[in-house]
Amino acid sequence: MKQVLSKIIKWGTVHRAKFFVLILVTVTLLFLNCAEMPVFREEPPYPQIRQPAVTIKLLATKNSLRVSSDGSFVISCFPEEGERSVYYASAEILVKLSGEGITLSQKTQGELETDLHKVSFFPKEDKLWLYLNGKPYRGTVEITACKNPGSLLAFNIIYVEDYLKGVVPAEMGKLGQPEMEALKAQAIAARTYSLSRLGQYADKGYDLEASAEDQVYAGVKGEDPLVNRAIQLTRGEVLTHEGKIIHAYYHANSGGKTEYIERVWDKPKEDYLIPIDDENFCSWSKNYTWMESWTKEALERNIEEFLDTFETFTDEGMGNLLHLQIKNRSPSGRVEVLEVVTDEGYYHIQKDEIRWALKKGSDPTSILPSTLFDLKIERETDGSIQRVIAQGRGNGHGVGMCQIGAIGMARKGYSHKDILMHYYPGVKITKFY
Repeated sequence: MKQVLSKIIKWGTVHRAKFFVLILVTVTLLFLNCAEMPVFREEPPYPQIRQPAVTIKLLATKNSLRVSSDGSFVISCFPEEGERSVYYASAEILVKLSGEGITLSQKTQGELETDLHKVSFFPKEDKLWLYLNGKPYRGTVEITACKNPGSLLAFNIIYVEDYLKGVVPAEMGKLGQPEMEALKAQAIAARTYSLSRLGQYADKGYDLEASAEDQVYAGVKGEDPLVNRAIQLTRGEVLTHEGKIIHAYYHANSGGKTEYIERVWDKPKEDYLIPIDDENFCSWSKNYTWMESWTKEALERNIEEFLDTFETFTDEGMGNLLHLQIKNRSPSGRVEVLEVVTDEGYYHIQKDEIRWALKKGSDPTSILPSTLFDLKIERETDGSIQRVIAQGRGNGHGVGMCQIGAIGMARKGYSHKDILMHYYPGVKITKFY
């Protein structure tokens, strides 16, 4: 079989070949070293997996994408109609949207394929990485054409343990040996979160976003040796409650107390996601307290942009801002209902959406750090709003593990098990694989 493959690549950098099932199995064995990643899941049989793989949405763009590797790599092409094709390459490939399909080209070979709906890239060896627009990733890179709207979607199909290597440093920062137990706790929490989210975007073809929408994922560029060690030491460990993998939410800084999940989002109550006193562990951080301020005009603009995302919002706008009032707080003190009063009526903004409605006064492209705040309104002599000031604590939604608190606990000698039991009371650490 190696002779067949060598003939395919004998005469140049890239050569086209029909992609039959026999070749598919050979490529899987040769270039994944008998590993389990389900690259072509629709055509079994494949080797049984020893650990799960996840599909991460990296980006969506109308621009062309560049894919390369440090060595040889395989390109599997999926046309709208007809047989699949495979290429070997060692030079950069350009992927661009052409009409409703994908076109592949290379500088030395010109146009290779057109009218593709999907293309997958595999490194020849596990130790090699793929580069998407110069950014390195482990595993497989897959690019699909999204017809409505016309754009390219790029995904990274990767083993969970390798995925965590790009998540934990991005979420926690690069820490030292004194924080090792916090890194282990974060590795278990992130692994648990990942596995609990498998298939959440099944209709869109992926499992997780590469942003704070799920977990920040930086790929190989974000990896750190100490973090990789923490992941290795906790390999396959997840948090369970009553025999089921939990929803392991976490955030940057609780501001002194975490919160019930149902008081932050419209989600079911969970016995392990409840308010936990945390001030002794997280108050040392510079983001424990914060202050933001807005002019009347800036606040009107932010709130109206938020309200405009709802279909029921009037095209005439929200009107002239007259007053802001906190109507209800959660047990931890977070603002649960914020009333916005205008000369056209009033609006109730609830729970964590308040952060998206107000945004930062200092940076309207960013959401408010937390909903744990007090408001002060400064007015003109005629009673109109001049400035609104929010003084608050914490950073993030406040549900589950406080990352700054976990670091504080590790520095005080607590183990990763202590940390996880503190933030997720009643759960167990279970070896999943």
